[in-house]
Amino acid sequence: MSSNSPSPLRPFLGVSPTIRIMVMAWFVVMVGGYALWSMNNDSKAEPRDVNEPRKGIGELSTDTETGSPAVQTEPNHNRQQSSPNTVDATSDQGSVTQSEQALLKANMAKHTALANAALRDLGKLKKLQAEWAALEATLMDGQAGNRIAGSAKHFPLVVDIWQSERPTAEQIVDWEGELNPLTEPISKAASDSRTISITEEHAKRLSDLGKELKTQAAEFERQKLLLESIQREASALPSGTTTLATALRQHRSQLERAKAERLAEAGATARAAAEKEQAEKIAKAEQELADDKAKQELQRIASEKQLQAEEARVAELQRKAKMEGLKEDAKRTQDAAQEALLASQMQRDMNEIKGLLAAFVSPGFKHRNDDKKGPASLSVIKARKALEDTQTGMTALLWLACADNDRPHDALPYYIGGNVNWNETNAKPIERAQELLNKYGDLMVKKGLLAE
Repeated sequence: MSSNSPSPLRPFLGVSPTIRIMVMAWFVVMVGGYALWSMNNDSKAEPRDVNEPRKGIGELSTDTETGSPAVQTEPNHNRQQSSPNTVDATSDQGSVTQSEQALLKANMAKHTALANAALRDLGKLKKLQAEWAALEATLMDGQAGNRIAGSAKHFPLVVDIWQSERPTAEQIVDWEGELNPLTEPISKAASDSRTISITEEHAKRLSDLGKELKTQAAEFERQKLLLESIQREASALPSGTTTLATALRQHRSQLERAKAERLAEAGATARAAAEKEQAEKIAKAEQELADDKAKQELQRIASEKQLQAEEARVAELQRKAKMEGLKEDAKRTQDAAQEALLASQMQRDMNEIKGLLAAFVSPGFKHRNDDKKGPASLSVIKARKALEDTQTGMTALLWLACADNDRPHDALPYYIGGNVNWNETNAKPIERAQELLNKYGDLMVKKGLLAE
């Protein structure tokens, strides 16, 4: 068969399968290149939302067939490098971390500066304390101090300086003990080139203490410079005979004496005002007492009339009982009448009883034969010989009523124990109290005003 003869297996002038495959591949590459170019232009114009769902294979195929420029055929591992303006989650996290680190470094630098300033001010205070001690030793008993003590111009200025407040050595030690724990972690981190997180409370205490140290150091330095300036000004003056220490002590004594005199004068003024007020209260109380006495007198007159009527009734009952010859009935009647008479008299004297015997008829736990609260026991009062008509008996009554009692003593004189000065003590209320207890004691027990 001739080589120029047409093959029965291949049509004449036809396209081979290899060529067709190459053409299709070239077509796909062109479409893909166009899609990449279109996607790159879109990403430069507007960043794509990282949350936008990716297209599926079916959608990509559709876009390929329709020739849409939105087709993305870039592999997944190259998507992060498709545009320099694209921001993904990883880059966000890195930016936040860098921002936090920047804040920590700035905060660390700020508080390192605060710590260093506080340490400098503390060191300055220590130095000022030592220099002040040396200056004070020089001035107190030296010629320079004598010149100042003898100067009417300079001595008042030095007095003002000495009366001003300055940090003591103990205060400086306390500040150092407080500052060291606050600055130690900051200084250590700074020396190690590390960054630490500082709490708000730590920062506040460091800031407050730093301000305090700065203020104290400035004030201390001001006083020292002023004192040195006064020393220089007074250096040309003649030396006096009194040392600065002696002059300061004398000045302090004068101030204390003047203060004591002012206090004494104020006390005298206050006492005068109190005495005046007390006199007014006494006058008012006397007027009220006079009014009360007038009311009591009217009540007494009414009680006397009632008592006279009761006595007349009792006398009539006794007379009738005797006339009838009923001796026992007369005795019972007489006892009942006597008790009724005594009850009327006690009712008449009830105001005095409540006032003079309040220390015994008021509720309390003292002077009873049990642990219950109530009036005092008549037997206990008698056992203490407090009803004897002697000074010993009156003293015993005062002891029970005032010194050893948990009830108010009211009208009885105030007494806390010891010997009684009867020349200055009003004995009438005590004698009347004994008289009331001796007369009405048993009836008061029966009426519940006293315990047995």
